[in-house]
Amino acid sequence: MTSQELLEDVVAICWPMPHFAEDEQTPPASPSAALDDASRSRTAFARRMEAAAADRGPDHDPLLAALEELVVAKRAADEQIRLLLAYGRAYVTPRPHTLETLGQAAGLTPSGVSRAFGAKEIHAVGDLTGRRPAAAEIGDHDPGLFPGAESRGRCTWGGSKKNPCTDDPKYVVSDKSGTKWACCDTHLPGYLRSRPRA
Repeated sequence: MTSQELLEDVVAICWPMPHFAEDEQTPPASPSAALDDASRSRTAFARRMEAAAADRGPDHDPLLAALEELVVAKRAADEQIRLLLAYGRAYVTPRPHTLETLGQAAGLTPSGVSRAFGAKEIHAVGDLTGRRPAAAEIGDHDPGLFPGAESRGRCTWGGSKKNPCTDDPKYVVSDKSGTKWACCDTHLPGYLRSRPRA
């Protein structure tokens, strides 16, 4: 099998051309747009493979390159799924999504949803959105409570990834999911406002 045949087969498998039955009541613009999208994806991949073959020579394998690209895309999608699950459980108000509804949407069991994310993902969602989940309890700051260095040395309840709070932490605060955050004097009032009213 030539490398060109291999490339053509990989393109056909990864980006199949859409098929529309003759009797299908699809608006005329839809098949044209779908064909254009598939054609653009095929062309882009073929150009990447041709460029890689020019760089790496005859040892370049488009099949292995396609698998590597898909694995990278799958990892990115899995990470986004974990972040969305964390957002749905810890940030959506006034009622978070249930484990059951999130599981149905993500193709997971309720217990699979609860195991899919943890404090790392909850903190990441806070950094990405600038939001904080509903507050639950407060105590004195103790660096030993935090596995990561950030909450040991600075306030993580306030600020965001792009604009982090650099104040010294005075308190350890927990959100309703049980995730612990470090909090400074400046951001404590905001934390207290986010606590549910008794």
